[in-house]
Amino acid sequence: MKESSGHIAAGRPRGSALILTVVLTSLLAIVGVLFVMATRIDKMATTAATESRELTCAIDTVVAQIGQALADDVPGVTKSQEYYDYPDDANPWLADLEPYESGGKYYWRQISNFGVLTSGVRNILINKIIGERDAIVNPGKVADPDALADADGDGVADAKWFQVPDVMTSKGKRFYAAVRVIDNGGMLNLNTGFRFDPTDSTDSGVEMTSPLRVNVLSLAAGPAAAPSVQDEETLLGVRANGATGSSAALNLPAYERSVIWQYLDVKNPSDYTPFDMSDELELRNRYVVDQTEIDTRAETCGRFTGMSVPLSRDLDKWYPRVTRGNNFSSYAYRHIATTYNMDRILAPEPTDSSLAMPLGKMVNVNTADVQTLRKAVVAALLDSQPNLNHEMAAQEAAQISANLIDYIDDDDEVTVINELSSAYYGFERPCVYISEIACRLVEDSTGKHWSYAVELFKPYFEDKDPKADEWQLVIDRPNTNADPRLSLVWSGSRRFHVVLADDPRATLSGYVTFTDANEPADSMPLYAYNRADYARQVQTTSPDNFQFEAGATISLERNVPGASRPLTVDMIRVPEGWMPTASGAYSIRRDIQPYRSVRRLWASAAERSTPTLGNDVGPYVDRQRPGLIQAHPANRPLTNIGELGKIFRQNGYVMIPEGQLATAVLINLVDPNNAGLFRYLTVIDPANKPRVANSETRIMGRININTAPAFVLAQLPWMSYKGVAAAGTAGSVTGTGATNSSSNPVFDLQTAYGRGEEIVKYRDAHGAYRSTAGLMQVPALYALASDLGGNGHNDTPRGPDLTPDTALNDLEERDLLFTRLSDLVTVRSDVFTAYILIRIGESGPQKRLIAIFDRSRVNSPGDKVRLVALHPVPDPR
Repeated sequence: MKESSGHIAAGRPRGSALILTVVLTSLLAIVGVLFVMATRIDKMATTAATESRELTCAIDTVVAQIGQALADDVPGVTKSQEYYDYPDDANPWLADLEPYESGGKYYWRQISNFGVLTSGVRNILINKIIGERDAIVNPGKVADPDALADADGDGVADAKWFQVPDVMTSKGKRFYAAVRVIDNGGMLNLNTGFRFDPTDSTDSGVEMTSPLRVNVLSLAAGPAAAPSVQDEETLLGVRANGATGSSAALNLPAYERSVIWQYLDVKNPSDYTPFDMSDELELRNRYVVDQTEIDTRAETCGRFTGMSVPLSRDLDKWYPRVTRGNNFSSYAYRHIATTYNMDRILAPEPTDSSLAMPLGKMVNVNTADVQTLRKAVVAALLDSQPNLNHEMAAQEAAQISANLIDYIDDDDEVTVINELSSAYYGFERPCVYISEIACRLVEDSTGKHWSYAVELFKPYFEDKDPKADEWQLVIDRPNTNADPRLSLVWSGSRRFHVVLADDPRATLSGYVTFTDANEPADSMPLYAYNRADYARQVQTTSPDNFQFEAGATISLERNVPGASRPLTVDMIRVPEGWMPTASGAYSIRRDIQPYRSVRRLWASAAERSTPTLGNDVGPYVDRQRPGLIQAHPANRPLTNIGELGKIFRQNGYVMIPEGQLATAVLINLVDPNNAGLFRYLTVIDPANKPRVANSETRIMGRININTAPAFVLAQLPWMSYKGVAAAGTAGSVTGTGATNSSSNPVFDLQTAYGRGEEIVKYRDAHGAYRSTAGLMQVPALYALASDLGGNGHNDTPRGPDLTPDTALNDLEERDLLFTRLSDLVTVRSDVFTAYILIRIGESGPQKRLIAIFDRSRVNSPGDKVRLVALHPVPDPR
């Protein structure tokens, strides 16, 4: 039977075609959607890649802008460039490292400006926490929206947005940037510092000028606590390839030679591995925020962890992290720690033509010849005193240079500079003074009989005796052209010599006794002479030739090779009214108390006395004009450049007016007219180190006093030294020795921090330190001027005074703290960190980066700043 056409069998399933149609349609729709999505994703990826490339282009522009600003700021590269680095109008690109508080509110004293910000950049109120991608409020679409930004990424406003000039996206959108540049020179360098331990009697072989004396171990100590032995071992061990306690770890001089003075360029294999750029980038991450996902070697050597995102949105909790405030408990040490900082011993102008370099290098006073030194001192004086006549500057420079050479060199030959209108003589050993003049008159039936005596005093046991062919006494008598001249043959004791013109009928020999209660019994090991070698006899001459009267001038002269005439070392004009008019013997004396001979303090005629020749028994003391002048050539190199304060600024002989104080005749470090010397002269010179070029100027690890916070400044040598009061009065002399007690400690962390705070307060009130000598304007740094303590380096505990003198409260003690830290501070820097935030539009994609710049190789206008690191900062999680 045939089946009817057009009918479906009853057993076959129905709707299959419809379902298939729907499925196919759906599949086609899904494929279409996926195609569209893939297209959009591809477009988004292309856009993201384009934006990333464009952001990179903008970053390159900003990095180049920062580099150019840093290069132009190098003294000598740009004409009339300021010498210092301090956040002010002369350095608008430099931001403060820490904020300050006023009236319960927090401020940045200056934020970075590369010439594009027209709104305020000084004393910026910190009044908001900023989110990672908060939109820029810029309704006017202006180049300078005056909108706060968080450049360093810690969540707090520290910069302002500005439009990146001359760069736009492919879609015509503007790039915005926020930049914060800080100075690595205001931080403690973990690679170059170690500790300052005044109780270490060996000094570990480390020189006074070594950056190892900066106390970076403080970064490992708890709040207001001293670092432990474990802290020391950890730092030394990490730097010595983990070999804690090894001979290499403990060999600080070897570490300094191999690492610090090789500028971290360690030749492998080596006993040392300094901290590297990974440590630096971790420390610089988001200012004070610890990146917990990464731990570096440096973080084992300090209190750097524990402060990670998210930050508190309470500014009152943020502020103690970034500024020490009243306690250390919350202070985040990571923002004041670095592994890479540097400055150079650059002079504002070149003075040493022997160096083939376009920029000026400071002159090393310990090695320079007299002509090089003179040029530098002339430039320094004119630098401090622009209105000073050049001829006057040349004359002052000649005198200072001659004195400086003779203070340092190890001979007894007087330096003489003859090229100018007058000869300039250096102040040299031996120091010899006319200390007493005496006469005796005896009248008898045969008439009047006179005897005369002149006593000479050599205050310092270490000085050799005057040479017979060099020294002579001369009497210039007003009533005759014949001036008696007597060559000296030293024959008394080590310190006293008497010339006696004796008439046996009026002899003065009974008034001569060669004794010296201060002479040590062990003179040979102490001063290299034998007491028995001295005859303790007078040098005699005839009273017919060697006589003086009122109005005569008695001079002590010294023949100097190369000089056209003898140098007058000392003189006295014989006063009226003291010589006997009837039988009798009288003398007038000089004040020869320690450190007073050079002041030329003589008794008046009314203070005449019985002669006591050849000794210091019953000496005359001028009590109306107290004051000490340490004026003895050390005949050794300067230990610190701050010892310039021991050098005569003028002729150290008879040109010193009677009674002058030290501040008038020495290089007074408080006088701003001398500040320029510290921009041209140095004693720390890389050229003196092994395998370092003669033209090298770079020094690692010094602290910029213009940018360092108080805590960093407190880690400089001797900042914690309080001193120990001793019985005595200002201007007196006492023995050495000190004591310490828990109730009155000699070293105190709070004292160190207080001094650091005073340095910061002074620069905040007066502006930049233009020279390191500016520290001498801070009263806290010359506190030892009135402590009445000996402060001797051989005391227990040790003090900062390296000389064995016993003078209390003289100029040397006033300058002690500055002197000891003077080589470890600077007023400029060459390494800076830039926090960079770049964004497309007001709320578009952005990149955050850390850049480390090193301009220490910039020596001429065409040189480029070295970009040591350019590292992206990941978003917080």
